[in-house]
Amino acid sequence: MIRGILLIVGILCENAALQALFIQQPEWTRLFLFAASHFIAALSLALLLRLSLPRRADTKSWGSLALFFSFAFFIPVFGCIGMLATLVYFRFFLRFDTRPEFYSVPMTPFMQESAEPPPGMGEGGAWSRLRAESLPRSMRLKALLAIGAGSGSNASRLLHFATRDNDDEIRLLAFNLADQREKIISKAISESLGELKRAENDEERLAHYRKLAFSYWELIFNDLAQKELAEFYISQSISYAAKALTLDPNDPNLLLLLGRLYLWQGDLEEADRVINAAMNKGAHRDRVIPYLAELAFLRRDFSTMRSYFELNPLLRHKPGIGPVAQFWME
Repeated sequence: MIRGILLIVGILCENAALQALFIQQPEWTRLFLFAASHFIAALSLALLLRLSLPRRADTKSWGSLALFFSFAFFIPVFGCIGMLATLVYFRFFLRFDTRPEFYSVPMTPFMQESAEPPPGMGEGGAWSRLRAESLPRSMRLKALLAIGAGSGSNASRLLHFATRDNDDEIRLLAFNLADQREKIISKAISESLGELKRAENDEERLAHYRKLAFSYWELIFNDLAQKELAEFYISQSISYAAKALTLDPNDPNLLLLLGRLYLWQGDLEEADRVINAAMNKGAHRDRVIPYLAELAFLRRDFSTMRSYFELNPLLRHKPGIGPVAQFWME
């Protein structure tokens, strides 16, 4: 209702201002009538336009009102026409459509093959920054977080080293990151053990056997257990992997896991048998060759190890194993 009144007042007053210029009155009288009518018209249209703004465009201040009034008042006639055109545009043509600001880009195939993308800096660079006590604390904290974002025994070992740092904040964060890594895996193991007891068929048992086998291996892989406890975790992982293989003997990932477990125990014969079985069951050659090469190295059979690397020359460009393959293929 108020908008309609303001629109009518603005149009009538602007029309009266134009007529005031042509009436038979003294010059100062015509100027006063024009200025007064034009002032009321400009103020009415400015208020109307401010009230008609979308909520997200409303600045909640008098600045927008002053801008609209100045535009309408200091540009007689054409300013008011422009204000009306702006009003029509805001009310009937302007649309604030929701647009997506973020997009999800799928991981490229070569990144999937090379596992997780690396953290913001490598382990070596992060550790060199963390050891340099002369660097700012913020930079050293970023280096520690980069180490915590990684995985494997090297990252865990660096976190343990950081727990002996002279900086209390660095030391406490290192303790927290190391403890958090172990808690996440231990929680997954506890949940899987509880769900395994409630499993009603072989398909559910298989899923829990696999998860337990890989979870216990994660504790070893991340160097989160002392020697005596590590041996228990290895035995548990082997036990659950064997139970899973009784239900699904063609799973190459479980066979490859068994091979890694036997390698850790030093049982080269069993490791050789299950790793080759994994390759025969469909495990990708790029995943199997590094373990076969490690077996050959432990047996001091360097010519066989070199021949394994030569089966796939592209291994020299693969993260992790690349420098090793390049050294032995030269």
